[in-house]
Amino acid sequence: MTEIISILLQFLIFLIIFSFPFNNRLLCSVLNLKNGSLNLTDVQAINIIFFIYLSLIVSISGLNIELFFKIYLFFSIIFILINFKKNIIIINKSNLLKFLSFFLISISIFFFIAQNLKLEWDGHVWIQKALIFFNNENISNLNQTVHSDYPHLGSFIWAFFWKNSLLEYEFFGRYFNVYLYVISIFLIFNISNIKDFNFKIIFILFLILITFEPYYFAGYQEYLIFSTLVIASRYILLLGLSNFKNTKLIILIILILFLNCWFKNEGKAYFLIFTFPLLFMINISNYKKLLLIFLVSSLLVVQYLVQLYLIQNYNSTGSDIIVNFFQNIGEIKLLIIKIFKISIHIVIAFIKHSLWLVILLSFLFNKLISKKIDFYSRYFLICFGLNMLLIFFVYISLNNIDFFLKVTLDRVIFQTSGFYITIFILVLNKFKDKFYK
Repeated sequence: MTEIISILLQFLIFLIIFSFPFNNRLLCSVLNLKNGSLNLTDVQAINIIFFIYLSLIVSISGLNIELFFKIYLFFSIIFILINFKKNIIIINKSNLLKFLSFFLISISIFFFIAQNLKLEWDGHVWIQKALIFFNNENISNLNQTVHSDYPHLGSFIWAFFWKNSLLEYEFFGRYFNVYLYVISIFLIFNISNIKDFNFKIIFILFLILITFEPYYFAGYQEYLIFSTLVIASRYILLLGLSNFKNTKLIILIILILFLNCWFKNEGKAYFLIFTFPLLFMINISNYKKLLLIFLVSSLLVVQYLVQLYLIQNYNSTGSDIIVNFFQNIGEIKLLIIKIFKISIHIVIAFIKHSLWLVILLSFLFNKLISKKIDFYSRYFLICFGLNMLLIFFVYISLNNIDFFLKVTLDRVIFQTSGFYITIFILVLNKFKDKFYK
């Protein structure tokens, strides 16, 4: 009974602290959007992004995580009390039903994890980093962990909610990944023009069904990247309402994508391949594009300096991959064999993670339904192409390719799939507009 109460309390804590510091009107004002453009799910998602960035700062500063929790919870409760009347006004039957659905899905996964207490292989790597923050040790101690070059932010958040849970059970820290995941799935349907609530819930349950992978909740970081990319793609579609000239919204998208650099090493590559096509394609002045490119470059430099001087570790994996790639492409026969093996494993991964089958079919239906390829379809197609090229580039550079294809490719394929869910929603919208006018 105590564990059940603790799990329910953990959900309540998530709900409270992710209601701060933005509400609907404040968020619309900050992002230069019309009132009503964003809803409560958007508020939770952006507040989570804000919390993650604050966690990054705290992890670097060395502030006691229990003190950080108390301060953040205090301000969150005060914020909720101040905005209580405003929050009551926007509560209606639809919002209540949506919240109930969100609660039941989240709690169900919480209980599932509580009943399946197991850390998978990489989970034992990430938990070493989490323990450093759990014990309030210096961030430089990350240098003493296995794979010390791995980014630490996901482990910090794990430690934060682990340490500040009622029972201080390890798996309470992993509940954050679940909460973020479910929020992102609900968020993506904000771009849907399907009005019927029951249909929306059916589609949400469908996406949960084809994207829920218990294995990845056992200490892995894949869902952090998956969910962050879902959130980023939602706001990329929101750009169209401002004719792609809302600079504040563009900066928000860049900042969301940048978080991936702090979750896993490959996050830097995702940051680049999803950001630069957007910057080159959007309808803004070249001067603004240069400023945004400077922002992207500056963010990467900041991460490099933090890794190098505060954590005192920076990997040379990127340069090693480039060198190995050019060494390996000289052997034509070996290159062809590697390309074939990679292709086969990609197909297997697409079948294993059936969301990819939905995405690929959505690309196809989008082409059939639309007379011409719009901005979004073109952008996501370019990102998909770069994504696949990146996979071939990395795996061709590996010597022990059979081992890495077997143990890593399916996870690599899965974590970026969230970015393309948008295509599925766009096809639903176009299908509805075309056949149900």
